Amino acid sequence: MEFKRAVIEVFGGCNYTCKMCPQTSPGRETGFLRRMPFDLFENILDQLTGTPVVNLEGSGEPTLDPELPRYIEAVARRGFRPFIYSNGSGMHGDYMRDCVDAGLALYRFSCIGYTPELYKKWMSQDRFEEIREYAKQMREYVPDNVEISSYHLIIDPDNTEHEIEQYRKNFIDYCGVTGYIWKMHNWSGNWNPEYTRHGNRKRSCGRPFAQEITIRAGGNGGLQGAVTPCCQTMGAPNESLSVLGHAETTSLEDIYYGDAYNKLRKDHEMGDWPSYCENCDFLIDDPEVLVWSNDSEAARGRMLGVDNVGIAQ
Repeated sequence: MEFKRAVIEVFGGCNYTCKMCPQTSPGRETGFLRRMPFDLFENILDQLTGTPVVNLEGSGEPTLDPELPRYIEAVARRGFRPFIYSNGSGMHGDYMRDCVDAGLALYRFSCIGYTPELYKKWMSQDRFEEIREYAKQMREYVPDNVEISSYHLIIDPDNTEHEIEQYRKNFIDYCGVTGYIWKMHNWSGNWNPEYTRHGNRKRSCGRPFAQEITIRAGGNGGLQGAVTPCCQTMGAPNESLSVLGHAETTSLEDIYYGDAYNKLRKDHEMGDWPSYCENCDFLIDDPEVLVWSNDSEAARGRMLGVDNVGIAQ
């Protein structure tokens, strides 16, 4: 299968209890808190063609797997680009260097809160300055062709410009990284953010039509490699409801072109949203999903990786 991006979750659990994440509340169902077996991971990679970006995190924290460099190397060896989005807590010292040396192409630090106090409030860890130093150290170690970036969320939409300024000063510019600042989102309705998106008109987010696939480490009924429409359905009850097949038992091609995935696309075309999509705020026609970035190729108001202009933000 030729995808532009494959999100293959290496580890389903997390060591943080972030306020705005379904890992904390309502929590992930037990079957999704698993580790992706390496042989299944390689089997999935062997089904990919072209030169896709391969994200190794899905929605769990990949640095909890001590063998992460092995997974990165497996991706790079096939000519694919290994990406990791992470809280950054484990990315330092020899482990960081092993991941980079294995062929890592991009690493993104997720940092919600632009001061130690706000970081602790939103990410439940008193590690703001520590994580900044990890980002700086990684930036200094990686070669020029490896990108280090950061992910931030607007906490108070009434003070957006102030928050952009503070995130830039206290993390993005401080660490010398590429930064992306987003609006809050509600994880397909599994979490209620402190503010909502504006607008009433709904349209497809574009994910069911995009050239990408999301594969969880765990799954339903003891199976692993659950394929879901996107990462937004994480957490109970929508994650298990959104499973379109399992890579452990079915080929990616049969899942992507199968009945469940085709029905999802038809539902999005007709505006007849399945239960795990109907309350997702990415369906709302709001032009400010991505609020700010110093990445010249990132379009404000768009979700990264979705090319369906006019369908997705």
